[in-house]
Amino acid sequence: MKEFLTSLVSILGVLASLMNILKVVLPPEVWFAAFSFLIRALNYFSSYCYCDVTKMDGVNTNELYNAVQLYLSSFVSASASRLSLTRAINSSATTFGLSNDVCINDVFDGVAVQWEHVVTQRQSQTFSWQPHPDEKRGFRLRIRKRDKDLILNSYLDYIMDKANDIRHKNQQRLLYTNSLGRTLDSRGQPWDSVPFKHPSTFDTLAMDPDRKRDIMEDLSNFTVGQALYGQTGGAWKRRYLLYGLPGTGKSSTIAAMANFLYYDIYVLELTQVRSKSELLNLLMKTSSKSIIVIEDIDRLVNPSKRSKMPQAATPQSYYDPGPSDSMRSLEDGNNNTITFWELLNFPDGLWSCCGSERIFIYTTSHFEKLEPALLESSPMDMQICVS
Repeated sequence: MKEFLTSLVSILGVLASLMNILKVVLPPEVWFAAFSFLIRALNYFSSYCYCDVTKMDGVNTNELYNAVQLYLSSFVSASASRLSLTRAINSSATTFGLSNDVCINDVFDGVAVQWEHVVTQRQSQTFSWQPHPDEKRGFRLRIRKRDKDLILNSYLDYIMDKANDIRHKNQQRLLYTNSLGRTLDSRGQPWDSVPFKHPSTFDTLAMDPDRKRDIMEDLSNFTVGQALYGQTGGAWKRRYLLYGLPGTGKSSTIAAMANFLYYDIYVLELTQVRSKSELLNLLMKTSSKSIIVIEDIDRLVNPSKRSKMPQAATPQSYYDPGPSDSMRSLEDGNNNTITFWELLNFPDGLWSCCGSERIFIYTTSHFEKLEPALLESSPMDMQICVS
């Protein structure tokens, strides 16, 4: 082994000396052409190829660079020998990143790849209306040529999806309520929002352990079920019925589900909705990866729970059904009607193509008031007793 290394060093020394001699003897044009040919020959016989992901795409930021940076930061702290640590203002979390010219290995579908964080100094530039940074930053991906199709077609999409998940978990979650009456907020949105910071989790929730495990497994299966919902042609959504006496923990259960999934929460106040079109507009303005809560559905299907109002008065919203049978249409002053079944089946309508990965939670404090026919034939995926 020692003799082999000695011979290798000697050969490299001879080649370096020969290249210096040729560089002096040959004209610059011939030397440049010969050197380029040598590089192409080495690349041709090499089993690796390289892909550069630059930070800037012209004058715009390369989204793939941001995704790679976020993806690598999720596991770089465990394997990299040198790290770059940052912390944003008013943040309690430290972000890990690759230092300059540091490499890290990754494996996708049994294929090994290598990432390198490349930082080079930019040459001095002349005057420009849009000056560039002094440094050029990017990631260099080294892969085997035989794995090129797999990496470029699947691995990069996987990185984008993982980066979106990380970004979603790190962003501040919000609690939404529909604006009072028919007013819109300053951005023309029908929802008002406040930061959602609730301490409830499944660890702190007072519930039967087996029941909690069933709920968490069902939620986990839902989040990874995009392919299944796509194969069946259904909307990517889930319905839950939460029932229990007031103060038994329905709100805490919803908060625990939101914290478990990192979802926003929309609380739909049906008392502020006055038409079918307004309800549709509200539901279409909800975001993906969210929980939509509709409270006290027993008031929708049982007229004995409706608000007190004169017999001849016109209902102000279909949350207050007025004197009608429990399954009769709920209507407003413009005869724009919607039934309780239509409210349940909204997630299956054409509007569902405007978003995905939504969970609908219906709550009631009077489970006994719900009709047996409703419970037997309703599209609820899971009924949860909170006691």
